Amino acid sequence: MVGLVLALLVALAHVAPSSAIGENPMDLNTFAGIITGIGHMLQNNVETIDVPSKLVMGRWFQMYKAAVNFDVYKTQMFCSVAYFKPNAVMGEDGFSMEEAYKVSAKNGPIETYKRDMNKVGPGQYWMYTEEYFYPRQFYIIKAGPTFDNETMEGNVQYFIATDANRLALMVYARDPLTFYQRYNKEVLNYLEEAGFGGKVFWNSPRPIYQGPDCEWPSEKEVFARRVLKNQEANERAKNGKGGSQSPITDIIQNPQATLQKLVQGR
Repeated sequence: MVGLVLALLVALAHVAPSSAIGENPMDLNTFAGIITGIGHMLQNNVETIDVPSKLVMGRWFQMYKAAVNFDVYKTQMFCSVAYFKPNAVMGEDGFSMEEAYKVSAKNGPIETYKRDMNKVGPGQYWMYTEEYFYPRQFYIIKAGPTFDNETMEGNVQYFIATDANRLALMVYARDPLTFYQRYNKEVLNYLEEAGFGGKVFWNSPRPIYQGPDCEWPSEKEVFARRVLKNQEANERAKNGKGGSQSPITDIIQNPQATLQKLVQGR
């Protein structure tokens, strides 16, 4: 629900910013489309597919994210890589993902995060992260090029995840070049038909830079960077210099700056 409120705030901020709603017919039409889009997301359940976690273990590259990313820690991403591995602590079919990406530019500093997945339904996970005090949803809605949801078998070279309201969007691929050459078109066609984009602009797919000059850290390097990052965070906390630990706190303390972060990726 917090995400939907943020979505409406961001949407309103982008409706004819230099004029009031109602000054021309397009304003009203656009606003009506936004409200209709939100209503559509609330009324239509997301259909998930039950991809066994063993089929998504290993290295992945994130190819797309939502135009307006409601994860304020991931507003700008370049050369994103994620390592998926089993995690029995998270229950049956549970797993963890350790990800790294460049911020600001393709040669910018590396940011790392760990996310733990607890399966709560077919293709549906609660995602626990180090940065949030509440879990978020991770729903797998498509895998390809060939995955049979009846037999739960297939050749999974890419998959798409979102949440129950289609606010989030994550498209992962085994290999960036192969994805662009073989699967990009079918993925974009699917996303358009599935309600990502249009007047509900904030969940439109936006590509993440994955060029041939990307330098992706290894799984060991990502782990080492995470350990160092956590140690530094603990030291800051001991010294009383720790920052805000959640986007909710950021919104309450400085809503304007937080909204600006959300739209940076557009």
